[in-house]
Amino acid sequence: MFFTDARVPAENLVGELNGGWRVATGSLGHERVMLWMGYVDLLHELSIDFAPSSSLERDHYATLVMDTYALRLLGSAALSRAARGEEDVPAQSVLKLLGSEALQRASEDALNAARTDGLVRRAVTAPFAALNLDSHYRSWFDRYARTFAATIAGGTSEIQRNIIAERVLGLPRN
Repeated sequence: MFFTDARVPAENLVGELNGGWRVATGSLGHERVMLWMGYVDLLHELSIDFAPSSSLERDHYATLVMDTYALRLLGSAALSRAARGEEDVPAQSVLKLLGSEALQRASEDALNAARTDGLVRRAVTAPFAALNLDSHYRSWFDRYARTFAATIAGGTSEIQRNIIAERVLGLPRN
């Protein structure tokens, strides 16, 4: 959204004059930090509930555990950089993308492993909606369906991929 010739009294400016984009991206960065931290918790809770029985399901479970550790490690490093005052927007995009995509993939794997019971079996953990207490006890299908919001909140997965492509990989803008 662009505002042309917008006028704001000086006492109502947030940040520096003509620095609105930096304020907006800083706000999104804080949101992404909170999101990846939530994704780590949700992935860990999934690892408690997920009961693999086949070799393929055990591979999916191993991926879930590795993604959880990777997200926690990368996120902790990003928090450490932020504490030193180093701004790292691309790292926040990597965390948001890794967390939301890993959560969706692991939820789908757990749903598939539960087979038809996944449509009705109640979960023990993983509150996917903080304001909806019933979500603590929903089916694997419900848990999976709720992961689609994670790929949108804080900037869609597609936007995160564009940021990573441009700022990390140095690829040209479309």
